[in-house]
Amino acid sequence: MAYQLRTDERVMEGLRRCAREQLDRAIEELTTRVNDDPVDAVHEARKALKKARSLLRLSRGTFDPSDRRRENAALRHAGRALSSARDAEVVLDAVDELADRFAGRVPQSTFTAIRRHLEAERDPARRRLFESGLTGQVAGELKAVRSRIDDWSLRHGGWRALEPGLERSYARGRDALERARRRPTVENLHEWRKRTKDLWYHLRMLKPAAPGIVGGAVKEADRLSKLLGDDHDLAVLRECVERSAGALAVDLDAVYELIDHRREQLQAEAYLAGERLYAEPPKQFIRRLHRYWKAARAPGPVSLDRAA
Repeated sequence: MAYQLRTDERVMEGLRRCAREQLDRAIEELTTRVNDDPVDAVHEARKALKKARSLLRLSRGTFDPSDRRRENAALRHAGRALSSARDAEVVLDAVDELADRFAGRVPQSTFTAIRRHLEAERDPARRRLFESGLTGQVAGELKAVRSRIDDWSLRHGGWRALEPGLERSYARGRDALERARRRPTVENLHEWRKRTKDLWYHLRMLKPAAPGIVGGAVKEADRLSKLLGDDHDLAVLRECVERSAGALAVDLDAVYELIDHRREQLQAEAYLAGERLYAEPPKQFIRRLHRYWKAARAPGPVSLDRAA
C-alpha cells in the first residue's frame, strides 16, 4: 500500500498502518530477499527505515515524547548498522556517473583504476556484513519495534497530530537551505538534504489531500533531494579518492577538478529548486496545507485541487 494517509481513515490508524507497512517491508527485505540480492535488500530496507523514522517526526504532535525517542533510537541504530554496505555501493555509482558524464575529459583507465580500488575495499566489508548475521539481528530489532505499535500512546488525532511535525520539518529545511547557501560545507549541504528528504516523505503522506497540488510539491522535493544526494555522493567519493591517493598510480588532479565542477553544477540547480520548494514562510505553508486537508475530509464531493 502507498506511503500515504488516506482521507477516509483516522489519523492515528493511518500512522500505525504506515509504520507497520514500512517495518514489515524492512523485515521482509532482511530475512527473505537478502538471500537473493543482499545489496538491493539492504538498500530497500534502509529506505523503509527512513520512512518509518520520518513518520515519527511528522507525528510528533501526537506521540508521547518518551515513546517517540525510544522508537527513533531503535530505528536509527538499525539503519546505521546497515549503512556501510550501502555507502560502499554509492561511491561506485558516483564513479560510474562521473565517467559517463565526462567521457573523454579524463582517460577511462583513470576511472577504471579508481573503481577497482574501491571495489577491493568494498568486497571484504560486504562479506563481513552478510556473513556476520547482522541482517537477521537487525530484523529482530525491527520486529520488537513493530510489536509495540499497538501500544503507542498517541494523544491527538486529526490535523493536531500532524501540524507541529510538518511545520517543524518545513522550517528546518528552510533554515538548512539558508545555512548551506551562506556556508556550503559538505556537512551543511548534507543536513539540508536530510531535512528535504523529511519534507518529501511528509508531503507524500499528505498527497491524498490534494493529489495534483501536493503531488507537484512531492516531485519538487524528490528532485531537490536527488540533486543534494548526488552532490553528497561526489563529496564522499572525493574523500575516498584522497584517502587512497597513495595507492592509485594515476593523475587524480583532473578527477578532483571534474568532481568539484559537477558539484558546483548540482548545487546551483539545488539552490534554484530550494527557492521554489521553500518559497513560503512556514506559517503560510502550514495554513495552505491545512486548507487542503480540511477540504479533502469535508463531507460530500469536493475537488481537492481547487480547494486552495
